[in-house]
Amino acid sequence: MTPDRPSVRRIADRIGVSAATVSRVLNDKPGVAEHTRTRVLAAIREQGMVAPAPVGQPFVGIIVPELENPAFALLAGAVEARLSQYGVTALIGSSTKHGPTELDYIETLLRRGIEGLVLVSGRHANPEADHGFYWHLHGKHVAMVLVNGGVPGLPVSTVTTDEAAGAAMAVAHLHSLGHTRIALAGGEEFYRPSRHRLAGYRAAMTATFGGCDDALYVESTYSITGGQAAARRLLDAGATAIITGSDLMALGAISAARESGRHVPTDISVVGYDDSYLAAHSDPPLSTIQQPIEQMSTAIATAMWQQLQGYHAPHVDHRFAPRLVARASTGAPPQTPPPKTRPLASNT
Repeated sequence: MTPDRPSVRRIADRIGVSAATVSRVLNDKPGVAEHTRTRVLAAIREQGMVAPAPVGQPFVGIIVPELENPAFALLAGAVEARLSQYGVTALIGSSTKHGPTELDYIETLLRRGIEGLVLVSGRHANPEADHGFYWHLHGKHVAMVLVNGGVPGLPVSTVTTDEAAGAAMAVAHLHSLGHTRIALAGGEEFYRPSRHRLAGYRAAMTATFGGCDDALYVESTYSITGGQAAARRLLDAGATAIITGSDLMALGAISAARESGRHVPTDISVVGYDDSYLAAHSDPPLSTIQQPIEQMSTAIATAMWQQLQGYHAPHVDHRFAPRLVARASTGAPPQTPPPKTRPLASNT
């Protein structure tokens, strides 16, 4: 008979190996130590299963916070493409604030016999969150790669960009154009990437100008509306340039600038983060910090494949260098005071 994946999981849990190892034995593939193969075959016989019997391609899940953000969609698609080159089937899910959570997706995938998980900006990106379930997954030998954060002590590979360096690059670029009132519209501070960008921004501002004006930093959401709300406050604070936490936030900042009668980049310069497909086609084309999606997706897929194959590869913290892409949304600061922000219409 053909073994189902839950049976594979039960066998893996019973003898303390990964589901990928059991799958390799069932498929009669190499790469499994002989004593481990013997234990797996014995457990298979005890379960009344027949071996070897193919169970199909390895099956992994890729969970991102949202697919509305083109940066997450681009990364998930790139990882899926890399995994397919290894013969791995991937299912992409988004854990939105008002839909299924990361934990909901993981539990569903576990019931379907998932062998590995690529988790992007999930609970592991929040240092204050409960990380117990990640340890539970590790104990069940589920292969994992964590993106944009990690769990202290958990022996799994992580992949991220140097967020602090990216923020510093943006400050240096704007300073080179003559700006001194450089602001940051950052994402929610419970995310590690947001904290790292804020740290990089503050360090760069201190090194360049001797300090930071607290009025030039606003925490907001990684969205167009979040960028709009943050930019309104930063424009009122006298910013001549705004660094944002994402390209979506940058589009919101540009919209807020236009609402106030300002032009980009004549009156206000804007820098995004990610270099999603929106950046080059926005109006004006967006200067942004580019995440190396190709390198990141290759590292993620390679780390996952090695775990699925049962290799005892070292768990690596991959941190990739971002790159500044200068386009038309940044320029010299205005020579005359910017126009006052238009008041919002009264509801009374």
